Amino acid sequence: MSQVPLLKVDNLSKVFVNQSGLFRRQRKVAFYPLSFTLERGQTLALMGEAGSGKSTLAKVLAGVMPPTQGSIYIDGDKIEPGDDKKRCKLLRMIFQDPSTALNPRSRIGQILEAPLSLNTELDAEQRQALALDTLRMVGLLPDHYHFYPGMISTGQKQRVALARALILSPRIIVADEAISTLDLSVRSQIINLLLSLQSTLGLSYIIVANDLGVVRHISDQVILMHEGHVVEAGPTARVLANPQSEQGLRLLQSYNNEYRWHRG
Repeated sequence: MSQVPLLKVDNLSKVFVNQSGLFRRQRKVAFYPLSFTLERGQTLALMGEAGSGKSTLAKVLAGVMPPTQGSIYIDGDKIEPGDDKKRCKLLRMIFQDPSTALNPRSRIGQILEAPLSLNTELDAEQRQALALDTLRMVGLLPDHYHFYPGMISTGQKQRVALARALILSPRIIVADEAISTLDLSVRSQIINLLLSLQSTLGLSYIIVANDLGVVRHISDQVILMHEGHVVEAGPTARVLANPQSEQGLRLLQSYNNEYRWHRG
């Protein structure tokens, strides 16, 4: 009997419908029906231009918005839209800008303990102990528990966002361009941290990324999206070396040019 994949996405799509007058409704397809699987301990990269649907797909997977159709299974169990308690214990999201993702009026300890209050039976002492352990896990100090987000750097904020994602011991973390706004030295630190956590905890990642160097370095599988369609999908090395579609080739050429320009 074959092993059930950690994540199975079946015929998932998202269409936005806007009312543009009394009787007229406008439909905008964010992404067309797509299917894929993700194995334990693997990283899947989602790539595509602005408007390709990759960030919307990440948000649908994380339950930030419901799908129009299709199903999501984790460990063979179907995750129903609205079943947030079950989903957030299994799959957590890190957003692009940690400065807007973290409440500036809450101390870091409160930010980390909020998911525990909502989703576990832990008492205050246990919640604090787990928050402190998780801060250490992402390379922060116990003292940071008492800080406000405005008192730390952008890179440290992203570590807090990662700690908040990790605190419920999920199987999968979805990162929506979570390292694209960081400077190069901090970016490499966060990438190394993600790889280390993946190795020790057996995490799987879905990353929305537009940096070819990052995608080559950390992903096992890649999906290239263009105007809501999947134009390439498969093992990262094969897709990046030998795209089979014209859109995929064009997309990778534009990424390659940008990559070379950034590297000088």
